[in-house]
Amino acid sequence: MADKMSEVYDAYEMEIFQTARGRGSFVLKTDKGIRQLKQLDVNESRLNVEYQFKEKLFDHGFTNIDRCIKNEDEELVSYDRYGNGYVLRSFFEGREIDVTDTKEIRAAVNNLAHFHKVSREIFESTEKDVHIRLNSDFKKRNQELKRVKNFMMKRKSKKKFEEMFLDNYEFFYRQALDCENKLSQDDLKMMENHVGYCHGMYNQHSILVIDNNVITNASENNMDKSFYSDKNISIDNSNDKMINLATIGFDKFYVGNQLNDLYHFMRKTVEKNNYSFEVMREILESYDKVFKLRKNDLEYIYILYLYPEKFYKLSNQYINAPKNWISPKMMEKIGKITGEEEQKQALLGKFKSFYLEN
Repeated sequence: MADKMSEVYDAYEMEIFQTARGRGSFVLKTDKGIRQLKQLDVNESRLNVEYQFKEKLFDHGFTNIDRCIKNEDEELVSYDRYGNGYVLRSFFEGREIDVTDTKEIRAAVNNLAHFHKVSREIFESTEKDVHIRLNSDFKKRNQELKRVKNFMMKRKSKKKFEEMFLDNYEFFYRQALDCENKLSQDDLKMMENHVGYCHGMYNQHSILVIDNNVITNASENNMDKSFYSDKNISIDNSNDKMINLATIGFDKFYVGNQLNDLYHFMRKTVEKNNYSFEVMREILESYDKVFKLRKNDLEYIYILYLYPEKFYKLSNQYINAPKNWISPKMMEKIGKITGEEEQKQALLGKFKSFYLEN
């Protein structure tokens, strides 16, 4: 493997001490620090946009990010002998956040809110000819759901997965239509106060704890708490401790409603905590301390959570897969989706009662 990658390694001015496998990448210990080498999976134009955006984030004080590094020829992409392109990014030695640890959840939400604050400042200072992704593609998704159902109905010999999908289709499709109907048609007005750059994939895999030693007593040595917030260190207000975080994986960043990031992180985290309403409250109230969440913001988040996201994704996975053999993993997924629905609905009931009906 080292020989195969030698042309790529040689394209950069760095001495490599150690290499290891990461999530679909190589993690390198070098004389310049930790680096991540990953195969190019977007077009170079998109990569250049990512590079420019991250440089602006860095210049605005959001510094713990996986910046793209140019090679000795000042190019963002380096190629191996087979013509495969690779991208080098600065990286971090650390671990993913523990989504069962309340302190780290709060730190991650605080980190997200400060990313939103900085990235909104960047957006507001740029020309407004950038494409803004509107709130929802529920109508398009629902049309796709209907096409999958019609496709299955026409199959003479149905497999067990298809039978289970059709048995549950009407229940989830009604939810999906309800979400489509609940969202305002005036997307831009509904996004008021929340338009800016979104991470696109903000979850536990994109947040690293890079200093296991928690910093205490921010007032010591004349160090102000705001310094840490600007430098990606999130404060746990309950005991005045700080956790050093890094944010990575900006592959799908875009301009849109930043509440989508909050919802995405909340959904993933709450499910990891057995659909805990208390965890949901921690997340919403931590974000609210930086950006005040209005009732219509909470209604929007509620609609996003109500949408049968996993059922839709499974339908999409099915329609794009071979039909002569359906993976047992898909059977496992549909069983899990239907099995957890009662917990999800109970959680949404508490959400609605606590935040929307008062």
